[in-house]
Amino acid sequence: MIVICPNCSKRYMLDDNLLPQEGRQVRCIACHHVWRQVPDREPIISSPSLRGITNEPFEVNLSPERKSGWVVWTVLFAIVLSLISAMTFGRDFVVKHWPQTERFYDLVGLQVSLPGAGLSIANASSLIHQEGQIDSIQITGDVINTSERVRAIPRLKIRLMGQASHPKCVEKQEEGCVLDYWEYKLSESYLLPGEQIHFETEPRPKVEGTHHISVEF
Repeated sequence: MIVICPNCSKRYMLDDNLLPQEGRQVRCIACHHVWRQVPDREPIISSPSLRGITNEPFEVNLSPERKSGWVVWTVLFAIVLSLISAMTFGRDFVVKHWPQTERFYDLVGLQVSLPGAGLSIANASSLIHQEGQIDSIQITGDVINTSERVRAIPRLKIRLMGQASHPKCVEKQEEGCVLDYWEYKLSESYLLPGEQIHFETEPRPKVEGTHHISVEF
């Protein structure tokens, strides 16, 4: 179809397929005037003279409203995609801080590989044994399956922690530092839903200056 700029009367040849039925915003190359052009669907009875019609590229622009709409949808899609990716690839972190989300991951078929997921440590305590002038420490407690499915029992990680005033902590410039660390494997490898198992580690020499003990998976 032939399009004529209402401002400078410059004429252009434009494919009808580039315009929707309701029309759209277009801009003149010569004077930059913008107007809404609707397609000419009337049958052509006679071919008009093509004199004065330019073959220069013709700009068809989306209206500002449509442009802003596409930008908003693109930004929203990017945000949603980022959240889904973070929750999928960072699911171990999510379940570690919000254990109740594990059921959601089960529903969508995503397995959580966080060690100790669905398990809890209860009644943890330490016993001091004296053999001559040497004090030994023994850690006891229970591991409970609080979930609704069979759980593998990982090794327990035990740390003897010192206060900030301890020479080792002062050297490391830490508020609390690890004075001793070891791992303990329980006698059973799995726990049924609701099942629990008691553990007692072998006595280990106590480190002088131990402030508290950390037991975790």
